[in-house]
Amino acid sequence: MFKKIEKESFYYGSSVALMTTKDPNTNKDNITVISSIWTLGKTIVVGLGLENKGFSNLTIGSEATFNIADSTIWKKIERIARTTGEKTIPEYKTREGYTYCSDKFKLGGFTKILGADVSSVRIKDCPIQIETTITEINIKESFAIVECAIKGIFVDEKILYDDSHIDVSKWFPLIYKFREYSSTNKSLGINFRFQEFKK
Repeated sequence: MFKKIEKESFYYGSSVALMTTKDPNTNKDNITVISSIWTLGKTIVVGLGLENKGFSNLTIGSEATFNIADSTIWKKIERIARTTGEKTIPEYKTREGYTYCSDKFKLGGFTKILGADVSSVRIKDCPIQIETTITEINIKESFAIVECAIKGIFVDEKILYDDSHIDVSKWFPLIYKFREYSSTNKSLGINFRFQEFKK
C-alpha cells in the first residue's frame, strides 16, 4: 500500500557540495552549502535560494567552484550550516536561527586553495573540486536554477586510481538524505556505464 502525503517542501537528498564564490566588489570569499546539484556532460546545474550571499555573488559576476564533500567533514559543514554571508538576514532565516558570518572558512576550519582557472577559491578539505563559470541563471519564485560550464576538475590523488579515474573504493561522498548526513558504505552493484575503477 502507498499513502499520498502532503509536504510543504519535499527534499529527499543528494550529495553535499560547498559552493565557493567571490564578491567582486569586496574580494571576500564565501561558502554556500548546497545539495541540489547535478551534472550532465560539461555542465553543472544547481538550485539556489535567492536570499543568500552565494546567489548574490553570482548575480554580480562571480564564478563558482563546487567543492564535493566527503563523509569526514560533516561536522565542519554543520558549523556553518546556520550562517549567512548576507548582513541583512531575511525574516524566515532569523526565525530558523541564522546568523551573519563574515568568514565561514575560519568558523568551519576550512583551508582555501587559490582557483586555477577561475577567481573563486577551492576548499582543500574536499577531495573533489570543480571550477566553473556561470552560463545561465533562471529565476523562479523563491529560488534560481543556475547552469555552470565546467572549466577544471581537481581530484585529491589519494582517491585516484590513475591520471583520469577515481578509485570508488576510496571515495565516500557526503550524502544529505532527508536532511540527515550519511555516506556510501556498501556497494550494491555497478551500472553498465561505470567508467571509474573498483577492485
